[in-house]
Order: sequence, then structure tokens, then C-alpha cells
Amino acid sequence: MSDRSLTQNLAEHIVIVGGGAIGLASAWALCEKGVRVTVLEAGKSGEGALWASGGMLAAGFEACFELDPAHPLADAYAQFLSQSLRLWRDWAPMLQALSGPALGEDFQGSVTPAFTPAEEDRIDRAEALAKRFGVQAARVNADELAHLEPALAKARGALIFSHDGQLDNRALGGVLSDAVRSRGGEVVEQRRVAALDRVAGQVRGVVLETGERLAADAVILATGAERFADMPAFAQMTPVKGQMIRFDASGLATPKRVVRGLSIYLAAKSGGRLIAGASSEPGERALETDPDTLERLNSAACAAMPTLAGRPVVESWAGLRPCSSDAMPIIGEAESGLYLALGAYRNGVLTAPGMAELLLQALGAHPTTDLAHAFSPARLGLKA
Repeated sequence: MSDRSLTQNLAEHIVIVGGGAIGLASAWALCEKGVRVTVLEAGKSGEGALWASGGMLAAGFEACFELDPAHPLADAYAQFLSQSLRLWRDWAPMLQALSGPALGEDFQGSVTPAFTPAEEDRIDRAEALAKRFGVQAARVNADELAHLEPALAKARGALIFSHDGQLDNRALGGVLSDAVRSRGGEVVEQRRVAALDRVAGQVRGVVLETGERLAADAVILATGAERFADMPAFAQMTPVKGQMIRFDASGLATPKRVVRGLSIYLAAKSGGRLIAGASSEPGERALETDPDTLERLNSAACAAMPTLAGRPVVESWAGLRPCSSDAMPIIGEAESGLYLALGAYRNGVLTAPGMAELLLQALGAHPTTDLAHAFSPARLGLKA
């Protein structure tokens, strides 16, 4: 990051609505540029989708297994994921230096095992996509996988993404909040925004649920999957619910890498925590978990890591992923004075620094790149 001298083109005071990964990361990036930033969070910063996530930094897996290769923005998105992952390698130590809680960054890679012929076919296709997207991926056979990851069940082989990783998502909100405050920014909790405050056709601040007005030179909406009535219709997100579980894996040998299986993912965290997830339920907003889904997750986790059998599930929860109409991020100026940082979908933690960087470009701090144009609110087809 550059020094804190205010870039000439940047607004002096920016309000960010939403204190999740995207909102807080954007706030820190702007504070580093000398902007006065106020983050308004309806609940507690760092909770919501960030707290409920897996903390994955799996750019390789996401590009090769979850991205539709026929999507017109597929190549741009794969590049964006890779760029965000590179940024995290710089961001993590800088953020950790400003906060006490351990961020738990881990760049040992991710592994996608194939347990069935159908999964082996998917790995074949993913390996081809890795070449297209410039993703570093290594194919290993069954014996090599057993040597590399002995905690996993016997598989037919795997694809390893050596640059992937993870961090502790439940620490990230506090770490980012500390970093923002250390640079003079405000993170204000329990302040719900009811509307945008427009003056002469320009967004000039926000109106709180209490009726109080807070003036600003620009407003950034980083509201995740939350409904916000005073938002452009094309920017309203579809929630995609995900349920997850946690095992106490104390004393167990756990996989060294994040396991991004095709029916389950497993990630070992500090303190003997092992998380497993996640379901995908488009359109669901209720955050309750259900026994059938939790049992499916439990069974899939035990099948991938047999030593989990008999271990109790000690925690379960659900979160909402924000999905845009074309399943791509929306980053940039939507109208005069209003900027969007939305639609991170499955990759809010991973793409937080990348979205912050594209916001800086949209706000005038840096020259705009092709990626900024690709994910702009003005892109072709988004408003149709």
C-alpha cells in the first residue's frame, strides 16, 4: 500500500454501508490512502456472511471447478481470483502487524481428491481449464495422494492447487476493524442504514433508521446478501444459503492442505477445529439449519476423512452468499456519488482485497484496468 497522503482525485469522506469482509477491506485500503472513512454496520462488524464462511483463499479450485467456462467474464474472473490471492500474500502480514488476534493465514495449497470415476472425469476437465486460466495445478495419482495426505480416504488421485490457502474468517473481521481504526477510520456498529441521501441528483450521504442523516462525499454499498430497498434494481442480490458443521479434531491427524472435495470441503483451523461444508440453497434467507442437511455434511466429511467417524459435530450454522444476476461481482460507480462492492458470492474473503483495489480505481486513486471495466455496474447485460 502507498503512504497516507490523500490522492488528489479521491473524496475526502466516504461512508461504507456494510462491515463484512468487503466493506472492511475497502475501508482499510481507503484509509491507507488518507481518506476519512466511516463504516456503518447494522449488527456487529465481521459477523454475518464473513463469520459463517470457511475463510477459503481457493482461487485455483474456484476457477477450475466452480466457474462456468462459457460465461463471458470467465477469463476475467479467473484473473481476478488469482490477483486477489496474490494481494492476500501482501495484505495478511500488514494486517497482522496492526492487530493482536491471529489471522491464521495458510498458503499450503488445496487438494481436490477424486473418489469416483465421475469425479475423475471432472478433474480431467479442471486440469484443462487450469491451462486455459494460467492456474498452477498438479495431478497426482492414488499412491502420491496417500503419501501427501494420509488423513484422507483412499482416492483415485487428485488435483493440487499449490497457491491456494485459507485464513481464520472468524478472526478476520476483528483484524480488519483494528486495522481501519489504527489508520483513523471509524467502524460504527448497530447502525442500520434506511436510505441513501440524494441532493440534486447526487448521493451525498445516508439516512439511518433513526432518521439521522450522515453526510459524505461518496457512499459505498457493501451490503452482501442483505436487502436494501434504496439500491438500483440490478444490484439486488439473490441469497444462496450455505450450511456448515464443525468437528473437534483435537488429537487427530488432519489434512495439511484445505480439502476442496467435489461433495464436501474440509479445513483445519487453530484450536483443533475442523470445519466441513457447505450446502448450496439459492433463494433461501432463513438461517436455521436442518437435520437432514447436517447429516449429509457429516456423512460426506466422514467418507472423505474416515477418522472423523464417531466424532460428534460440536457446532452447526448457516450463512448467506450474495449472488448477482450474472453471478459476477459488481464493483464501481452506479450513479453520481454511489459506488457498489457487491456480488462476491462464494468468494467474499478471497476477493476482498481485489474488490478494494478495483474500488480505488473507480474512485480515481489508480488508473482503471480491464478488470475494472469487466466488473463495472455499467457492463453489458447486467441491467437487462
